[in-house]
Amino acid sequence: MRELFLTASVKDADFIMACAVLQGLTWMTARHTVHRILFYHGDPRPSALKNMRAFQQSRYSTLWKELSAQLLRSSYVLQTAYEVSPDSHFGTGSAMEFNLLPGTLRWTDLPDPMRDTPITSRKKIEIPDQSNLPTAMLDNGFRYKNETIQESYAFVRENVEFVFSRYYRLPDSPGRPVAALPAWTDLRPLDPAQKWVLNVKLNVPDDSQPEKVKKAHEELLAVKAELEKVFEFKVIDRRVFDTRIPPPPTIPGRGPP
Repeated sequence: MRELFLTASVKDADFIMACAVLQGLTWMTARHTVHRILFYHGDPRPSALKNMRAFQQSRYSTLWKELSAQLLRSSYVLQTAYEVSPDSHFGTGSAMEFNLLPGTLRWTDLPDPMRDTPITSRKKIEIPDQSNLPTAMLDNGFRYKNETIQESYAFVRENVEFVFSRYYRLPDSPGRPVAALPAWTDLRPLDPAQKWVLNVKLNVPDDSQPEKVKKAHEELLAVKAELEKVFEFKVIDRRVFDTRIPPPPTIPGRGPP
């Protein structure tokens, strides 16, 4: 799948007005979601998935195989995302049993080089409704690195998605996720300015057909023109979205370790 998106930042003081604009544009109330996102780092040496237990019985086995092929090409940081509730998961003192919960595995590639355009285009794989993700990560050489909380408000018009996101810091817990989430009101945004990020997204399920990717690109440019008096969509350096892990250094005369 290919994901194309525009990016703009919105000040916290302007957030309610920005939501009102998109509510009028899409004729819907925003869907509010909160996700707990865990980051896993692969081995610097690229390798396919070694242990197949994670996806042999999955109805998304094709996506698992596609992910394995991508990991053979380069090592990456992967995400596992779990939807949580501010009312029932924060400040309760209870731990989450991630292996028992359905989560979404996320992989994104380095975006394509596209000069002088505010549109970011990249391949992505999302595998939803997967249990035992921490075990699958460990079995395949991925190490837990850190985590964050993502809060989002999403609007949809036809096949275009408008998503406001903000990320929150969690207490330090080296080597493992925090045992229990703090109270929702105690969270602080990662961005000191407390800005929201607006992404206007289009997905192209079959990106092997260039005309479909071109059409999605044109649709996003039309949305940009429609909203340019309200939002400033900026050109983003693709390296900001790079999730690749550099390969190990080559030692002269010895080759890679």
